[in-house]
Amino acid sequence: MSAREGPPGRALGLAAAGVAALIASQGFGTAPLAVLGAGLVALPVLVTALVWAVASGLHVRRRIEPARLRAGERYGVALDLTGWPARMGLDRLLDVSLDPALGGAAGPVPPARRGARSWVVRSAPRGDHRLPPPRLRVADPFGVARRSSRGDGDDVLVVAPQAPAIERLALGARRDGRGPRRRLPLAGFGELDRVRDYQHGDPLSRIHWAQTAKRGRLQTKVLRAADGSGRTVMVLVDGSAPAGDALELAVSAGAAVARHAADRGEPFGLAHTGRRPARIPVGRGTWPAAETALTRLQPGGERQLSLALRAEATAPDPPDLVVVATSAGDPALAAAVSQALGLGVLVAAVLAGPAAAAAGDLALAGADVAIVGGPDDLVGALSAADARARVS
Repeated sequence: MSAREGPPGRALGLAAAGVAALIASQGFGTAPLAVLGAGLVALPVLVTALVWAVASGLHVRRRIEPARLRAGERYGVALDLTGWPARMGLDRLLDVSLDPALGGAAGPVPPARRGARSWVVRSAPRGDHRLPPPRLRVADPFGVARRSSRGDGDDVLVVAPQAPAIERLALGARRDGRGPRRRLPLAGFGELDRVRDYQHGDPLSRIHWAQTAKRGRLQTKVLRAADGSGRTVMVLVDGSAPAGDALELAVSAGAAVARHAADRGEPFGLAHTGRRPARIPVGRGTWPAAETALTRLQPGGERQLSLALRAEATAPDPPDLVVVATSAGDPALAAAVSQALGLGVLVAAVLAGPAAAAAGDLALAGADVAIVGGPDDLVGALSAADARARVS
């Protein structure tokens, strides 16, 4: 689709000079002046027609490889130029420039060379990016005429958060066996723990039909593992912080914990308080779904982390452990931790950036605390033998 442009000033100036020369030739009867005037009028017309014809005949298509990557990884962008002007070599006679139009997914892009058709982008920010169309600009070497058009091709780039693998999650592990009775709310097989009201999305295999008939409304069975294992985990990522390295570190911490739970087969869920909050209930979390939710997390959410923690602790099927990852301060978070512990829900906090200042208060409230100073510290902080000892 072309973006039409009016004739540039130079073309109008030449045409005006040509018209003036023609008028002057009539007055003075000078044939060479008439020839010059006709040439000045014809030149911008012919050049403009050539530029517009070439721009209309060229087509640019963008290719991105890979179209899905992790934050910090490189990706390549190539623009394919096709059409009859390219086959005839007219694009080499005119000034043809290409813009990959990467928008917010650009990261650091090398300066474009004249005629460049491929770029290697050293990194891209996390997010589900929708890219604007690539652009093609055609002009003559003297700047008489120009025209721009838009291309098509790959228009999505998915940049997932970093999620380093951890062999052992120390957070919350110190109290395993001494915490509340661990439940498997909707996953696997086990002993009946209790019965609750049906919630939208509960599988029919968990309906307790006898209690449903007795109470007159659908009832769902809540199971626990027969051997006492099967800890349930809720990963809660704070999305109220502004964009920046600290927020990305907190998102990576949440991704690492979710990936660890998925690899171990532990029932887990994930929630974040970003601009568009998302929540995957405990027991229904999968790594692809958790990764997608964190990829789309937008900073600047309005919900306080303490309120989100209280909601998880007072849910009908509370998890055994809530792992909070935050880079923003919330003065009410310590009180929310105490309330959750009083309800039998363990809390662990992974702190990055300004949130590290609250480490002491959260530890006194009873939370396991790990401070992450940078990406290289993430695995060590989550795997430390006693995370609370690091801040005491």
